[in-house]
Amino acid sequence: MENCVKKLLFISSFLFLFSCGGGGGSGGSSTQSSQGNSVANSSIGNSLAGSSASSSVLSGLSARPQNATCIAPAPVNSGTPTSISWQAVFPSLPNISNATNLLQAPGDNNYWYATRQPGRVVRFQNNATANALTEILNIEDRVDFSGGETGLLGMAFHPQFETNRYVYFNYIGRNVNNNMETRVTRFEVANNGIINRDSEIILLRFNQPYSNHNGGQIAFGSDGYLYISSGDGGSGGDPQQNGQNTNNLLGKILRIDVNNASGGRNYAIPADNPFAVTGGAPEIWAYGLRNPWRFGFDRETNELWVGDVGQGAWEEVNLVTRGGNYGWGDMEGDFCYSERTNCSTANKIKPVLSISHNTGVCSVIGGYVYRGTQYPAAYGKYFFTDFCVNTMQSITRNSNGNISVNSHGNVPVDIVSFAQDNQGELYAIGQSGAGSQIVKMQATGGQLQPGTMAARLSATGCVNSANPTLPAAAMIPYTVASPLWSDAAEKDRYFSLPNNTKIELTTDGDFLFPVGTVLMKHFTLNERFVETRLFARGELGWQGFSYEWRDDQTDALLLTDAKEKSIEGVQWQYPSRGQCLTCHTQVANFSLGLETLQLNNFMLYNASGINAHQLDTLAHINLFSSAITPTQKAQTLFSLGDTNATLTQRARSYLHSNCSNCHSPNGPTPVTLDLRYSTELAATQTCNVQPAAGDLGINNARIIAPGEPERSVLLARMKVRDVNQMPPLASHVVDQEAVNVIAAWIGGLENCN
Repeated sequence: MENCVKKLLFISSFLFLFSCGGGGGSGGSSTQSSQGNSVANSSIGNSLAGSSASSSVLSGLSARPQNATCIAPAPVNSGTPTSISWQAVFPSLPNISNATNLLQAPGDNNYWYATRQPGRVVRFQNNATANALTEILNIEDRVDFSGGETGLLGMAFHPQFETNRYVYFNYIGRNVNNNMETRVTRFEVANNGIINRDSEIILLRFNQPYSNHNGGQIAFGSDGYLYISSGDGGSGGDPQQNGQNTNNLLGKILRIDVNNASGGRNYAIPADNPFAVTGGAPEIWAYGLRNPWRFGFDRETNELWVGDVGQGAWEEVNLVTRGGNYGWGDMEGDFCYSERTNCSTANKIKPVLSISHNTGVCSVIGGYVYRGTQYPAAYGKYFFTDFCVNTMQSITRNSNGNISVNSHGNVPVDIVSFAQDNQGELYAIGQSGAGSQIVKMQATGGQLQPGTMAARLSATGCVNSANPTLPAAAMIPYTVASPLWSDAAEKDRYFSLPNNTKIELTTDGDFLFPVGTVLMKHFTLNERFVETRLFARGELGWQGFSYEWRDDQTDALLLTDAKEKSIEGVQWQYPSRGQCLTCHTQVANFSLGLETLQLNNFMLYNASGINAHQLDTLAHINLFSSAITPTQKAQTLFSLGDTNATLTQRARSYLHSNCSNCHSPNGPTPVTLDLRYSTELAATQTCNVQPAAGDLGINNARIIAPGEPERSVLLARMKVRDVNQMPPLASHVVDQEAVNVIAAWIGGLENCN
């Protein structure tokens, strides 16, 4: 009791955080069969990351695979921070009384939204001069807020909010028997930003035996599911022993699928929830928590950090994983809880950090790992604070597996919740305080450097770790109509996207991939794996990673520089990371071969046994942010050996796939060629045009001389393998089939029209 009295002196009326009983790539001639067989062995996942397109479409994949393994590497902080501080950023903003949350809507940086415990939501402009609050929801008639830990506690926008306009809340209400209950509900937001109070649908509800320890946060994970924090039900010491009881929802992190309904519920149970098919409440994701007031996902790793408010001795910061038991109420911190007899610590996960109440703390406020770009000095640090000691602190995980904890000074308010804006910058909010209530993290010093992939291909998460010749379940296969020449190597091609992200399409049909994307190509010569290239889009841009296969074909090792090696009679060139960006150019939008022109065809998906159209398949599993246009669907490229295509179609397709990544408007070359398939021959700046970069000793040379292949420098560069060759890198073997087709095409030209 003495400890509780001390906390009352510190905390005043804000009771709900009390610790003491109170709460507190491209190219190559790949065969469809080899690609399909690889897919068949990869066990591509079936969990859907959103609603699917029309079921009438013949799709090679039934659902978008979940991806928790093959993600572009995060940048690393190579410098030492000079300082990290938290400063008030809305000095003219009125007081937001009883604030509990601060957040932005996906895709909209113009506004912030804040919840108030009595049951109200306000919005304000995201600029330093903001001086007014607009109320957009009032449900005080449904929310039970009698002080302390009850009231409106959590808010989350649906990941596809821009299209479905759904927003979710977690609040305490009263059931028909006037007993307290937690409600997780969904509302719809009008185009003017007002939340329709009559649109409420209750998804999940469960009784609360006491008024404290309600948890209250909700947030969507990268898997598209809604995560919910639930306290142990209240009083002190978990008298009902809910924390260790997996048959109820108290003292847990819950996880539900709000995009579907099943079993008479307004939600579905994700198939991989730990108790989905065995005994226990199927909504449970993890258990053994006391009052997980605030949690945060790491945007880069998808790890779930939870601040769990302690009882009388310890506060906890936990890394929560599927099915994990975090000890309460048998344990508090790293030790047995003093009031629990016959305590066992077996099979219970200890906190990342336990904080003794002897330091003055009482109620941990969990935050986020910083993944923004404004302040490199803070990158990768997990920030948290405590309601009784308003010092900002951070946890840094070191390469040796240990952690370091640092303090970063006090803030002007007692923080109750952290926030991230859409760019990953960190904020925090207190319960009140006009002008000083919201603070933002700022830092000086440090420098971000691109991260790297694992040293062994088998450890990248992009392949099957037991058999790296096979892709990981996260990988999506594809093939191209007109491959880039790679010295007769065959290729299997795949890509992976972070969960809940989409591919944007340019007007020309180029794929614009989100941050986190990884493209993968296996190169084989005579069915022997030679090289695997990963091309990844991190927060600092695209990077290439080249892996050299071992002679025993068991794995491939990451190369740090360019290398050449004789393999199967070919002098094979492994590119350096810098050389990757020589061909993967900005004008080509970096991802060579991934465009509607190349994928507007059929492919055998051996995982399903279906020969399906690639663009239809990718659209069916909701990979595109917008619909493919009729024009994009009507255009395609053609392979050199396509006997149903004209000579012009085959030749122009080859030049598009092998040359236009550099030779396009605003390309990186000193000449002005435009070899895109859609460009009329007369506009390519090649036909009857004198070469500006050397004539290779050809008399009266032209880049393309209609009817005269022997005068055409374009063809001559294809036929040599020296400093004059095209493409300039990664080839020691002439593509004779292409030479024959291009020569025949040029020979058949009568003019430039």
